[in-house]
Amino acid sequence: IDCGLTVELGESDHKNLVKILGSLIKRDGYGAGQLMVDTAKKCQATELDVELFCRGIQKICDDDEENNFLESVGDYITDICYMACKHKVKLEAAFINAALACEIMEGLASSLYPTMAVQQVALPMVVKSEMMHGLKGMKSPKLW
Repeated sequence: IDCGLTVELGESDHKNLVKILGSLIKRDGYGAGQLMVDTAKKCQATELDVELFCRGIQKICDDDEENNFLESVGDYITDICYMACKHKVKLEAAFINAALACEIMEGLASSLYPTMAVQQVALPMVVKSEMMHGLKGMKSPKLW
């Protein structure tokens, strides 16, 4: 299924996206937020804004503790974008494009297959990508 969004990711962009997604899945929201800041081409955020942004991403992960993060990625995109705007954190276009594609695919998948466990399908792909980029040293996620 094609969701109609395209982006070409170089190896470093792909590696950064995998790191961010891996951190989110592993509920390291602060680390994911810091990675989003670090990978941005231009960041006008103050140190305080960066700190508040990272704490906000961590709060999303903490609030999701009872769920599987991958089951609700689309629900968090609005919150992440709002916090980025509020705290002047510029998000990479590749990240936004991939996040929107996930949201579209999540909506399609839940409509077509309401009982599908997205985490069971997506997690092995993320782990494979982490290994491909030599990120296997990352801590294991709390899956269920």
